[in-house]
This record gives sequence, structure tokens and C-alpha cells, in this order.
Amino acid sequence: MIAGNDSMTRYRIHGRDTGEDVTKVFEAESGEEAKKMAHAIGIDVIAVEVLDDTPKPSNAAPIGPVDNPNPSPLTDTPVDPRDLPEKEVWQGSPSQWTNFWWYVLCLLIIPIPWAVWKLVSTAKQNYTITTQRLTLETGVFKRQLEEIELYRIKDTQLTRTFIQRLLKRGTMTVISSDESMPRLEIPWIKTPADVRQHLRENVELVRRARGVRELDMN
Repeated sequence: MIAGNDSMTRYRIHGRDTGEDVTKVFEAESGEEAKKMAHAIGIDVIAVEVLDDTPKPSNAAPIGPVDNPNPSPLTDTPVDPRDLPEKEVWQGSPSQWTNFWWYVLCLLIIPIPWAVWKLVSTAKQNYTITTQRLTLETGVFKRQLEEIELYRIKDTQLTRTFIQRLLKRGTMTVISSDESMPRLEIPWIKTPADVRQHLRENVELVRRARGVRELDMN
């Protein structure tokens, strides 16, 4: 087996070398990269098999001779998501708990219409994670759509205050190389850890498919 790092996928290459049938295992970022590695050492590739180290039942269907054409968007099969239909992974809006103190002030100082406006404008903040991008749609009378391509996302942060933990909410911050939205905060969402995990898995899938790597310039 050709050694690689933990972020790569293991492939079994079936082919012929000097007239003999051979099988080799490579670690590569994609099936095509594994084929190139096999060609480099003189193997005529017949089929490529994606290795799965998890145990399978004895009656499980065998893996075909080519890469799975319809992988799940959350697996690490290195198929370019741009070649697949874009699917929605998560959609949500901030909790009205973000306006708690506005509502309190409404009872004391601020007129009620202002509190109603805060309620409606918060409900109209829609965040969506797909297999290709993160979008933010805002506005009550005039809707505005902003988006971040997943491969541009560099890091995510999850914050949960004591009150948020009691209410099973949290705030996720997304840091990206997008010039218009280098830092996006998604406040007071349900099951924030699950949402963050979905985002991280899809970001990794897109970045691996595109061959994107981080380069620190410190």
C-alpha cells in the first residue's frame, strides 16, 4: 500500500502488470488520482474500488468496479459535489430569544410596534446549508440573499451561554475567505452542535473534491 495522510481515501486498484493480474491499495484524494498513481508504476488499470474499513454483513452487495456514482453528500467519497444535484442539508432561523431584552424593554419603554418589528425581522432571517453553499436571506419587505461557497469556509466556532444550554440553543460563527462575509454569526439556533457537524462534513467534502488546502501565511 502507498502511504498517505488520514484525510485521504483508500482505493484498491485492479489491473495488469507485465501480463499478470495485480491488486494494489493506494491512498489518494480521488479515484482519478489513485489511477494516476497506479499508471506511474506501470499498472494498466482495469477497475477501482473504494475501500470501507467498517465491517459489512456477509450478504452485503459487493462494491462495483467503478466509483459509486450516487454517494451520500455526507460521506467522504471524493466525488465533486458540483457534479451532483445541490441538496439542502439544514435550514433555520434565529430563536426569538435573541429579542428577549427588546421584549422586556417593550413593557417598560419601547413602543409595542417596535417589538413586533423585531419579531418579524428575526423570523425572516433564513440560514440555509446546502451541499455547495451557506446562504443568508434577510429582509421583510425587500429580500436580500447572500451566500458563502463551502470551499471558502475556513473555520467554525460554537458558543453556548448558560441560558442557551438550558434552552438547548447555541450560536455558531462561520469564518471564511469570502470578502463580503468573512465572519457570519448564526445566533440562537436549535441543536447547534449537529448543525455545525453537518456544515463541517460538507465543507470537507467540497474542499477535498476541489483540492483546496489551507496555507498559513504567518
